[in-house]
Amino acid sequence: MFEHILVAVDFSPAWQRLQAQPERLRSLGCNRLTLVHVPGGARDEQEAEKAGGAAKRLEEAAATLQGKGFELDTVVGTGPVVEELVRVAQERGAGVILAGAHGHRTLDDLLLGSTVQELLRGADRPVLLAPTDPSVELPAVPVSRLLLATDGSPAAGAAEAAFLELLRHCESAMVVSVGGWVDQREYAEERQAIEDHVSALAERTGKHDFDAELLGHGRPSAEIARVAQERDVDLVILGRRGHNVLAERLLGSTAEAVCQQARRLTLVVPGNG
Repeated sequence: MFEHILVAVDFSPAWQRLQAQPERLRSLGCNRLTLVHVPGGARDEQEAEKAGGAAKRLEEAAATLQGKGFELDTVVGTGPVVEELVRVAQERGAGVILAGAHGHRTLDDLLLGSTVQELLRGADRPVLLAPTDPSVELPAVPVSRLLLATDGSPAAGAAEAAFLELLRHCESAMVVSVGGWVDQREYAEERQAIEDHVSALAERTGKHDFDAELLGHGRPSAEIARVAQERDVDLVILGRRGHNVLAERLLGSTAEAVCQQARRLTLVVPGNG
């Protein structure tokens, strides 16, 4: 999955922070990058008129990353940002799209002038969000600690599969699920179902163990973020169904909210439902 990553580039101040992330992803097998810039979606309107300049800047960025041992190619796209990112990812065979998330709490804007939700809705493959707000300090260490947030639904299956795939590369991992069984007894069956689901997931890991926290109350996005911070995880993995993240369990909260609150890399994996 992470062998080949498409990196969305906007040349904003956030880009300086974003370009440090591929180095952390070597531990998950990353060795090839495709840098993509779509001038029409840039924050600086003049950038849209300077495709040639954008190509030169991309080549300079590529040279820096190539010097670190990555295989590189670059693309200056034209057209709607999300469509271009998805198209290039398909054509070049990138398994993941890496994008920076701006803002403080709502994170209304994604780099390239598109919204995070537009990218999450439009992407046909996992999207890796990196918080690029200056207040967030992402450690310059390899990704080695995972957190999977799941509701146990079929839509979370792809995220769980990604978790199991990455688990073998990591030092530690945990699974978190947030329900309402503490305050609402009618959810007792839900609690048992998620316990059984997590147990079945553990049987699929082989020799790679993980911890689990089944939380009976709280806002899912906030609880996921809290556990991620307390356990000092590097990467949070979420499933996506339709237009929401973790379906009903995130209660309308978005992946970028988890990304910002957790102050961690957040991988959003499209599901089947």
